[in-house]
Amino acid sequence: MKKTIIALSLCIFFFSCEKKNELAEEIVQSSFDQLEYKLKLPDTVIVNKPYQATIEFKSDFDSIIDPVQINPHDSTKVRLITYYRYEPVRSPMKSIGELIKIDSTFVLNKNFEISIVFREKGEFIYSGLIKDVIMHNHYNERGIRDTVSFEEFKQQIHKKVIVVE
Repeated sequence: MKKTIIALSLCIFFFSCEKKNELAEEIVQSSFDQLEYKLKLPDTVIVNKPYQATIEFKSDFDSIIDPVQINPHDSTKVRLITYYRYEPVRSPMKSIGELIKIDSTFVLNKNFEISIVFREKGEFIYSGLIKDVIMHNHYNERGIRDTVSFEEFKQQIHKKVIVVE
């Protein structure tokens, strides 16, 4: 009887640990998939020719404050949107760890353009990251700021592009 209870307890323990690990992996994967977006970039491009990629996105923060850096009508909230551009990676991409950041820029509206040039022929993955951060100032009853809190959404962008001559 004792062996049965111990075996049953061990099974429950192992299955619950496995479920927690799956949940942790799910959270990590979804942490960079929090915004709705559209990327306009051709599937096939010509090597060494500049292209303009158009990115349009929606955020839950849009209902709180416009996508500008500071709202002059409400000094308690500040919103900063940053776009990080990565070097294109040969397809298939093995892991997110392969990405090398080229540069970043502040985004002043929800529809913006990025200039892209592919320097080699082949199949590549174009990657970027939108980071939308809002800061809330909190004031005490005497009107003195006592705390600041931050909320953020991140959206990883990937698109397979074929580069030809």
